Amino acid sequence: MILMRVRLISYNCVDGDVRKLVLLGFKVSAGKVRENGVDYYLKEYQGDLSSWILEGVKYPSVLEHITFTFYIEGISRVTSHQLIRHRIASYTQESQRYSPTSKEYVIPESIVKAGFEVKYRELIEECFKLYSEMIKSGVPYEDARYILPQAVTTRLIMTVNLRELLHIACLRLSKGAQWEVKELVKEMINEVGKILPEIHKLLESYCGEEL
Repeated sequence: MILMRVRLISYNCVDGDVRKLVLLGFKVSAGKVRENGVDYYLKEYQGDLSSWILEGVKYPSVLEHITFTFYIEGISRVTSHQLIRHRIASYTQESQRYSPTSKEYVIPESIVKAGFEVKYRELIEECFKLYSEMIKSGVPYEDARYILPQAVTTRLIMTVNLRELLHIACLRLSKGAQWEVKELVKEMINEVGKILPEIHKLLESYCGEEL
């Protein structure tokens, strides 16, 4: 049962095309910008930009010049804890210390299939009930939150460069990844695909295995 919503809200580019940044990285490295100038590669170059993006697997530092900012909501705290382990990224997450927590929560499908959904819901509702009672009695949010289960949903903004996003995807789309974080990263890749169609081929080459 997935509540998550993922939206790519910002990315850096030149004339609406993120691939030109990778092209420029290659041309700076090769000394071609010294010969032709920056504007030639940003405005006049007519070559195949897709090939340069895919070539980035061999020289991944050029991929770091593209950055994406995602707005993510409806994931559990279980998954946000996994996500923020990827340190070459920036995160701003909804606080449980200064604001009340939403009563939305994630129910893993395995729990439903095993017949524990009713007990699961009842226990979480009891946690929320006690949480509300403590807040009304004057217990600060930062202390009342100790009773909250990791299933509660959260919201965050995440900014990450393309190279690190590929690294994250290689780990989190693998067969051994946990289902919720796998769905999250899949949605992130799909969002990027709207402005960088080569992302799926790039991912295959970067990870070196079928995901």
